[in-house]
Amino acid sequence: MTDPVLEVRNLSINFHTERGIIPAVKESSFTIYSGETVCIVGESGSGKSVTSLGIMGLLPKPTGKADKGEILFQGENLLTKSKKEMQRLRGNEISMIFQEPMTSLNPVYTVGDQIAESLRFHKKLNKKESMEKAIEFLRLVGIPSPEQRVHEYPHQLSGGMRQRVMIAMALACDPKLLIADEPTTALDVTIQAQVLELMKDLKDKLDMSILFITHDLGVVADIADRVVVMYAGIVVEETTVWDIFARPYHPYTLGLLEAMPTVEAKGNRLKTIEGVLPNPSKLPGGCRFHPRCQFASELCRNEEPTLEVVEDGRKVACWHYDQAMNVEVSKRG
Repeated sequence: MTDPVLEVRNLSINFHTERGIIPAVKESSFTIYSGETVCIVGESGSGKSVTSLGIMGLLPKPTGKADKGEILFQGENLLTKSKKEMQRLRGNEISMIFQEPMTSLNPVYTVGDQIAESLRFHKKLNKKESMEKAIEFLRLVGIPSPEQRVHEYPHQLSGGMRQRVMIAMALACDPKLLIADEPTTALDVTIQAQVLELMKDLKDKLDMSILFITHDLGVVADIADRVVVMYAGIVVEETTVWDIFARPYHPYTLGLLEAMPTVEAKGNRLKTIEGVLPNPSKLPGGCRFHPRCQFASELCRNEEPTLEVVEDGRKVACWHYDQAMNVEVSKRG
């Protein structure tokens, strides 16, 4: 096993509002090793993006705060870093691709200027050198005629090209860790496949690790080495991508897999997870998933399970994981 690039230990993120404290993430832990792609999956509102913003030190101020835990990047706790120290890390050692490239790119600057900015700041390149490097990275991410595109504005590019520009910006300084927050959500399936293939290729070329955030299990199957499943702000399962699809242990993971569209399900109604995510200000007692769980018992309603190693490094937070794991694959939709 290689050394960890990122270790998130018992991280709790809360929003301190006029109406009180709203918990967004509670005591979540996971690790990303060198050269590994880890996917965080879950429904919208599960705490995936908030976790990534906490890692980057980009929680909205003054309400968003990491009140507990540690975020260790190459052994150093990011939560103890000053604003200036985080600015030196962001875009250099750790980069992030945001969900919607049209709103993430500045409309009044050319894409070349936006890529070159981080190179001038972090690598101390002059204007000519940084623009030459920007062209090089546009070529690397597969944008045709990069010498021309480098002088164009975001609105002149297609959605797929804008996303490639975002990837070029994130990779310009050769980061050790790339955080991708649903980078393929707004793209059609053809462009999505191209972007995923590009990210896998660049990960190997640049020897970096990826934290990939998505709600699409099809994307997970294509890109992940390991999977972290989040529900209502907590990690409920963590294991290899193979184990997640072959034999899910948590009832929520099972529900996500059953809801996946498949060729066999053509013409039939897809299964759904009954109910909705709980309001973070009114979380249920006991296990947070119990109001929607087919295996819930009195124990689930009264006591919250913790994330525990159950076998071969596999982690799950469920009192009755043995019931979910025994559901036959043929019955999973």
